[in-house]
Amino acid sequence: LTEITETKDVNWSTHIVVVTRDNKKFEFSRDVVPMVRLIQDLVQDSDEGCEIEMPLPEVDSETLQCIWEYLDQHKTADVEKLEKPLKDDLKNLVNEADWTYITTTLLEDGDEKKNKKLFYTLKGANFMNIEPLRDLCCAAIANMLRGKNEQEILDLFGITE
Repeated sequence: LTEITETKDVNWSTHIVVVTRDNKKFEFSRDVVPMVRLIQDLVQDSDEGCEIEMPLPEVDSETLQCIWEYLDQHKTADVEKLEKPLKDDLKNLVNEADWTYITTTLLEDGDEKKNKKLFYTLKGANFMNIEPLRDLCCAAIANMLRGKNEQEILDLFGITE
């Protein structure tokens, strides 16, 4: 994912431009468009190679980087659907790359209390209609809650009564 300042050098046949909430522009490869239903719907309705600038008012640039990491990792591999409800610890249900993505990219230092990126990524995946990433984020949150009592959940999210 490359941040750009101008669109004059964009190869529109292979990329579109997305504009984040914090007004940063990024070249977004058309290779991953099928996973992003919001963009896929727009691209399908336009001529091939036409200039597309897609605003993402619900996604900031940091969150887009997290989303892009997931999309880039899965652009050539089929995404396994997570069974609901979770039947086991999430670590045992997802591949190693997805587990690493959750624990290093979305949870700062693997700390469940440092979960801001996880929730922003969930919100962005939901807005962009990226079902597998949305489901993975929801599963990660459910996994964080598994086996915890009310007080532990309040502590996890920094909620004081």
